[in-house]
Amino acid sequence: MGMNRESLAQCGISYDDAVEKFLGEAELYESLLVNFLDDNSFDEAKVCVENGDCEGVIRTIHAMKSVTGTLCMNVLYRKCCEVVDDARANDTEKMKADFAEAYEMYQKIAECIRAEAAE
Repeated sequence: MGMNRESLAQCGISYDDAVEKFLGEAELYESLLVNFLDDNSFDEAKVCVENGDCEGVIRTIHAMKSVTGTLCMNVLYRKCCEVVDDARANDTEKMKADFAEAYEMYQKIAECIRAEAAE
């Protein structure tokens, strides 16, 4: 594939750190980035957030927290942590605001991966 690490970095993906985590297997890592596009947890979480379903948010965003951490999407990972903390505290207003930021980050990252995968 050969994705552009600078473009990915601008989108919030720590490519070099991730490839190191994957023991130099850049092709494996890039295939996992593409697979990330098929995960619909953020869309499920969006419905939960809109309905004020804190338990649903915890379940869906916790899963995305793991994925984003593994794939070295560090800024999005940290924002997912905040959303989970908000949901655990039943702070629905803060949860909605933090999720809106996380969703925007997610969309930017997904768009970036799509662009790199198309190259």
